Formats: sequence, structure tokens, C-alpha cells
Amino acid sequence: MFTHQDLLAFGRRYALDYRFPDCAGSGNILQGQVEEFRLRPGMQLVCSNVRVIEPYESSSLDPAPLSIIIVLQGRVSLTLRGETVELSEQMALTLSLEKEVQFDALQQAGQDLRVLTLSLDHVALDQLQAPIRRGNGWFIWRLPPHLYQGLQLFRNDMSLAKLYLEGLSLQILSQGLKLDKPCASVCEVRIHPKERLRLERVRDRIAAHPQAEYSLNELAQTAAMSPSSLRSKFKACYGQTLFDFLKEQRLQMARDYLLRGFSVQQAAHFTGYSYATNFTTAFRKHFGVAPSSLIR
Repeated sequence: MFTHQDLLAFGRRYALDYRFPDCAGSGNILQGQVEEFRLRPGMQLVCSNVRVIEPYESSSLDPAPLSIIIVLQGRVSLTLRGETVELSEQMALTLSLEKEVQFDALQQAGQDLRVLTLSLDHVALDQLQAPIRRGNGWFIWRLPPHLYQGLQLFRNDMSLAKLYLEGLSLQILSQGLKLDKPCASVCEVRIHPKERLRLERVRDRIAAHPQAEYSLNELAQTAAMSPSSLRSKFKACYGQTLFDFLKEQRLQMARDYLLRGFSVQQAAHFTGYSYATNFTTAFRKHFGVAPSSLIR
């Protein structure tokens, strides 16, 4: 259990300013584990596997020049210079900051949160010859299936050997930097908080019924946006296109059907695929294995 005082102690150690909006609470903020692994000089991996009991906010007062934040479970809201991004499961953010730039995080109560944060200082970046850009900015990306599966293994075993953790961290670093495109200072597309709520409505609708047929115009009406605005703002907010998210949700649902013993043809039909061959190709590309290999 982590109390207000425990988090304030973390804050002094890591130059974080913690705030607790619910001052009338019990004093217990988190329940679970927070572990830190120093992999090499200037390179550390912090692994949080916690239940958020009371909401809290934090501000980074002295951020590392490069951080990569990965969400394995739950939702994280981050704000930098007035721009806010919501990260959910299988999303990651590469964050490059100069000194004395503050970014804020908000954690809502009542959720299970599993987050990995990889941080590197200039010593580690020079040693690894990591090509980072100067200035302040971030880039949102989706974890590729092979890396997500490796992180799932790590998520279930927090005691894996340091060598494994360092290899995993180098994969995260390589992926996070490879996807780091030349970008604007923070986000190229500005999204109003009310628009974020409407985007979330679209996302929740797809996640609840991925097997349904959707058109861009229909979803744009749900979001109260033009089709082009929905396309650009959905990708800016969630790091992937609207229809890539739909495909991903369908394939995850199909995987669940296969693990429950349904045939490839049934899984394809139940998740909106007209042809099993198209489904098999998409499944193999996403998961790296044929759907038939999951049938027990």
C-alpha cells in the first residue's frame, strides 16, 4: 500500500510534484508494486503494477531527456504545454524534453494500472549513440505484436533476469526511436477536450461491437465531426487510424473465439470477415501465427 507520504517521498527522489485532489480520503493512494531496475548508467526501467485507490496528479520537474512510456493496462492522461493525450492498453509514447520543461499526468481512481517507463539521461544516450532530436515533443505509437507479447510475459513475471530486462528495454528504445518522425513541438492536430469525449464514444462503440459493419460517414456522425476531421483527430489521439483500430479489435475478438475452440471459419464469420482467407492473412500478419495454431 502506498500512502500520500510514500508518493511525496517518491517525488523528492524523482523530482515529481504530487497532488491529491481528494484530501478527505483515507490516505491510501495506490495498492500494488512499483519496481525500479537500473540497467546501465543513466538508463532505468520503472514498472508500476498498481490499483489506483484515490485520484492523484503529478508533474515532472526535472524530466529525463528521453522517456518512453508504455501502457499495458488502464488509462493514463498526460499534458504538455496545454496539449493532452490519453494512452490506453498497447499504446506507447516517446517523450523528448529539454531541462525545466514540465509535463503533467492524471491517474483516475478505480482502475488497475500497469505501466512501464524507460528513462535515459545524456550519458546513456551518448553511450548507446541514440539519435534523438533536440527540443520538446512527443510521438504516440502502437506496440507491434511481437513486442507486446514480450511485454505480456514480463508483466506476468516481475522477477525476470536483469539481462532479459535490458534486452527488452533496448527493443523498446529501438522501436520508440525508429517511429519518431520529424514532428511539431507537441502534437500536429489540436483536439478540444469535448472532441476527445466524442472520439472516446466512437472508440468505445467499436470496441464493444467490432464485428459490426461501419462506414466513415456513420462514425463521423457519432463523433459530430466531418469524416476528414474524425480520421485525423482519431489518429492524433490514439496513435493509429480508425480502421486499423477496428481491424485490431476484430482480430482480438477472433483470437478469443479460437481459444474457446471455434473453427477458423466461425471466428472469421463472427468478427465480420466475409472470407476466411482474408481473415487468415490479417491474423497471421498481426499475431505472427496462423489462426489454426490457436485451436485446441
